[in-house]
Amino acid sequence: MGDRDQSGRGDAQNRPTIGAMMLLIAGVGVGLAVMIPLDGPGAEEWNEWVFVLAGGVLGGASFVGVPLLIRERWRRPRRRFGPGQVIWFSQGTAAWLLWPPIVVGSISVNRGRNPPIVDPSAPQICFAYGTPLMAVYLTVALLAGGWWRPRVRRRGGRRPRPVPWTERFGLLLGMGWAVLGLYVLSMIYRSKFR
Repeated sequence: MGDRDQSGRGDAQNRPTIGAMMLLIAGVGVGLAVMIPLDGPGAEEWNEWVFVLAGGVLGGASFVGVPLLIRERWRRPRRRFGPGQVIWFSQGTAAWLLWPPIVVGSISVNRGRNPPIVDPSAPQICFAYGTPLMAVYLTVALLAGGWWRPRVRRRGGRRPRPVPWTERFGLLLGMGWAVLGLYVLSMIYRSKFR
């Protein structure tokens, strides 16, 4: 049996706690703060702003996933990450590794430091274009490797074991990143990078 919530109904790991929801909301705020330029929106096309906002929302939710998933792994050391958790963790790791140079470089540029402490353009490009493409690669690999299968009834007609909320959320987040990655691929094939 799994952990029960305080009311004794159902498995406690099948829905997020209020603390986890608060962290996700805060992560989205941090993601938007990192992705939106400090000088405000420019005169770019609307589809570029949709791309930036989607990257901020998905990046912020991914950013929070790393500590949440590590905490869950420590609490249940014998349970491996499922495919959704792998996607969530990998996308979150990209945020943890690329956002510090973006933030430091953006702050030093806005303070007038020339040259900036860190050039923020390279990590911005890597995060904005590499992270969505990584989601496409992971999604294709997980599908080809058989990690995603239809949930069938177990022997004896019992219902399948419930999926933890972190797994479901990771799958949804991965799908969002993969859609963004398909948009990046369409930009590449339409030669938008000239």
